[in-house]
Amino acid sequence: MVNPGDFKNKINVILSQDYEVEFIGREFDTIVLSLSERNSEKIYSWIKEVLEREIKPIIISSDKKYKDWKINELLTFRYPFTVGNIEYRILFVKVKNSIYIEFHLGDHKYYDKVRKELDLSK
Repeated sequence: MVNPGDFKNKINVILSQDYEVEFIGREFDTIVLSLSERNSEKIYSWIKEVLEREIKPIIISSDKKYKDWKINELLTFRYPFTVGNIEYRILFVKVKNSIYIEFHLGDHKYYDKVRKELDLSK
């Protein structure tokens, strides 16, 4: 079992940026509590690979607005994983050549909702 506060803090430490990432998702804390230490370490490793540019982002050319940015100004990284028999997705959002702004964690239904907001459904 992983503590949600510790999970968020560790991700912020890995990122080492002045801007604090927004952690978003239906039942985010409940999902994190269900993670094993091994699963959480895999997520931390994945984040490090994203930072080291070993993971390719999803790039969308949409001019649609998402919060303070146009979607074409964002890079999104996707990480699927399973806990028990439930599939979850992480969408990690970054402003191009700048800061990481959001860390979404949720089940497939939540993932579909966020994917549509970010215009990733193309």
